[in-house]
Amino acid sequence: MDNMLTYSFCDPFLEKLQAYIRERYAASGKDLSRLAIVFGGKRPALFVKRNLARAFQDSFLPPVFFTIDEFIAYTVRKQETFQIPQDLDSCYLLYQLTQKHCPHILAGREGFAQFLPWAREILSFMDQLDLEHVPDEALRHIRANAEIGYDVPKDINRLLESVTILRQAYHKEASARQEYSRGYQYRRAAELISQTAFEEFDEILFCNFFYFNRSEEMIVKHLHREGKATLLFQGDQRKWPVLQRIARNFQYDLLEGEEPETPRFKLNLYEAFDIHSQVAQVREVLKNMPSLEDTVIVLPDPDQIVPLLSEIAPLAEEFNISMGYPLKRSSLYSLCSFMFQAQLSRKETRYYARDYLKVLRHPFVKNLNLQGEGAVTRVLIHKLEEILTGKEKTVLSGSSFLTLAQVENSQELFALAGQTLQRLGLKATQEQLRLVLKEIHEILFSSWESVRDFRLFAFALERFLNLIVEKSFMRAYPLNINIARKMYDLKEELARASFDKEPFLQEDLFRIFDHKISREIVAFVGSPLKGLQILGLFETRSLSFKNVIVLDVNEGSLPKLNIYEPLIPREVMISLNLDRLELEEEIQRYQFMRLLSSAENVHLVYQASKDKEKSRFVEELIWEQEKKEQPCEDIPLIKSSFTVKVQPQQHIIRKTPEVIAFLKEHTFSASSINTYLRDPVEFYFNYVLGLKETEDLLDEPEARHVGTFVHGLLEELFKPFLGKRPKFDVRFRSRATTLFEERFEETFGRTMKSDAFLLKRVIGERLGRFLDNEATNPERAVKEILHLESRFQDTLELPVGKVRFNFIMDRIDRLEDGTVLLVDYKTGSVDQMPKAPEALAGMELSCENIRQHIRSFQVPLYFYYLDQQYPNEQINAALYNLRTLKIQKFLNQGFSGDRSAVHETYLRALNFVLEEIFNPEAPFTSG
Repeated sequence: MDNMLTYSFCDPFLEKLQAYIRERYAASGKDLSRLAIVFGGKRPALFVKRNLARAFQDSFLPPVFFTIDEFIAYTVRKQETFQIPQDLDSCYLLYQLTQKHCPHILAGREGFAQFLPWAREILSFMDQLDLEHVPDEALRHIRANAEIGYDVPKDINRLLESVTILRQAYHKEASARQEYSRGYQYRRAAELISQTAFEEFDEILFCNFFYFNRSEEMIVKHLHREGKATLLFQGDQRKWPVLQRIARNFQYDLLEGEEPETPRFKLNLYEAFDIHSQVAQVREVLKNMPSLEDTVIVLPDPDQIVPLLSEIAPLAEEFNISMGYPLKRSSLYSLCSFMFQAQLSRKETRYYARDYLKVLRHPFVKNLNLQGEGAVTRVLIHKLEEILTGKEKTVLSGSSFLTLAQVENSQELFALAGQTLQRLGLKATQEQLRLVLKEIHEILFSSWESVRDFRLFAFALERFLNLIVEKSFMRAYPLNINIARKMYDLKEELARASFDKEPFLQEDLFRIFDHKISREIVAFVGSPLKGLQILGLFETRSLSFKNVIVLDVNEGSLPKLNIYEPLIPREVMISLNLDRLELEEEIQRYQFMRLLSSAENVHLVYQASKDKEKSRFVEELIWEQEKKEQPCEDIPLIKSSFTVKVQPQQHIIRKTPEVIAFLKEHTFSASSINTYLRDPVEFYFNYVLGLKETEDLLDEPEARHVGTFVHGLLEELFKPFLGKRPKFDVRFRSRATTLFEERFEETFGRTMKSDAFLLKRVIGERLGRFLDNEATNPERAVKEILHLESRFQDTLELPVGKVRFNFIMDRIDRLEDGTVLLVDYKTGSVDQMPKAPEALAGMELSCENIRQHIRSFQVPLYFYYLDQQYPNEQINAALYNLRTLKIQKFLNQGFSGDRSAVHETYLRALNFVLEEIFNPEAPFTSG
């Protein structure tokens, strides 16, 4: 039977096809335009056209080329008129039909946005039923089993009970609207094929198909039986069960010869440890190739495109990428998500400052050219950011929520921006700056506030896209333009949607749009006929290359199988003969082996890690290779490695005479000495250069912010008792509660979101416990409060010289037993109490020993100052932990030793540290 042919895996399929065309048509002078050629995809037709043009060297009418989808649509349109429905329209139609016929399915997902993932899965299932030409009768036992109950959640069983009703209703409505899904087109083509004539073609070639779904099989079988179709295969039924099925159904043996031919390619394996090491391996392979014209790189995962291009772009003058780039990974999408989040966190007209700033900080926004120069917008937004985060103090600083009008009316903002622009040599009046900000606010914020349906959504999206495309720098990059074009297409689809005027919650609008975006792919620009080819596995169908490079040849990537059905149970799919798990694996294995078999050099790169292993396809190749080798030889394996030279990160800052002079005149504190012990370089930056990390008022409060708040609150609360005994009566407790409420709102109320009540509850609870402890604990029997948050300065005479020190003491009390007690409040959990003086006797002086044993100079220095002020009284110092209410005293109860000896122990260590600080030969070092 000459209308079924099979070629060897080792032969380039397109060359065999071209030889067939030359022999049957060109040699006999037949009209090529009466030949139809059907491929699985579009790419092979381009190569055939090019090669035919080279062979004829003259003008000619080529064959008519179809993809299988195009041929199916062509067949149906011979009898019926239809159009392809929009994706979201199909989902919404199914949603309406479900509301009408099976409303019980919508339990828990009554809204369209909630039902949308289900709609897509149901439509996909119905498409599979149509592709495999499963009649409604076959679904009856599913409904019966569902009534009994599959071992799946109840709502899935409810769906299965209704799937026949939904399918019939959907087909009826789709036919009435003349809107055919892909699966329904195949079903209709199979039903219409016996009534359809193809007089315009003498022959229809079905090229290199490996698997026919049942609708395809009915169509091809009919055309083959009528003598209209010729089938060209590649492979041998003895190696491929799917070809065995085709051979059985068409009653023709698909054999390459007496034995399947053995591929002769050279196999090279590369082991990497992540995607970046994989693409680095590819770069090294390409470096050694004299020409890249007959080379293909196969990427199972489109997310790998950008890392790959960043490595190989300098090596390839021209390359073509057939794979699309996920739209959801684009910068334009990220800006959309920031805008939507700003709307969702909005409280009426007040925007959450963090989400508001995320929009403005986006590179496309802050570089908008709205006043003849992108720098104007950039300066304006930077100044606004500085104001909101507290770097510039205005009435807006630290506000968690703000209105657009507040920002637009901020004279401080425009004054600050104007001053910076003037220093840059740019001019913009305050009114011009206000107009820039108003335009940004209008298009990126205000226009979305009233969006309640997709008609308005599409209008707001169009205004946004126009602004970004026309006024930002994104138009300078070709891929960004393609991304914007795809966004415009989505806008058009939403504007034309059958439900464009249906009201939705704003959150649902954004969710539907996000769900739609997650499925969209953006095409790269390139020529499919020249240069290095970068393709997905299925884009290589029928093509052959001399050099084949495949990345990510790992389990989970090759084969890439959907093991778990997201909605329809697998047992249901099996009962309908729709279980594609094994079939999908064989299809991917076939395409993989077919591509490799006709190559000369094969380079397979896989990732080896604790959660990744090389693909079963690689294991099969290794086994086949080992069987061929006599004696068995190992296949060379190249492992990725990078030479890393780790240099110890050590900062060394020399002390200049000016620095030494500054240090000699510096007024130290216990905190500055502690900082030096922790990190001399940090001491240099903080206390010599005066550089400290800038606070962001929009950040959630840290422990130090809470500590500052508590210290200030306790100072204000106890100030009326200075020089007196504190009274913890009802009046005092009432005042404490009122003062806490007011100060918390002033300090944290503006800068925190709704979860501020948690912090407020914790601090309020601890404040109450602290006041109870002050009133009842015998250790806190205070006779008189002597000082609150007092600042003192003293000069210490040390061997190193006279050194000035500042002291800030939280509180000094005179207790009932006459002891003068210095109290240092602690809101954290770090132990800062030094070891007892007797434990430090004989300690060898070094910064490391001092850091470990003394820990902090704060209490010893405060105790020393207290001794100077109260030389003849009993004194002590204590750390008062406001979390645990533990009071940790410096000297043990009943200490009667020599206080000067205590001072000597700690001052000796302090002098050692200061000697090092003042030593010009001892640089500031860290690391």
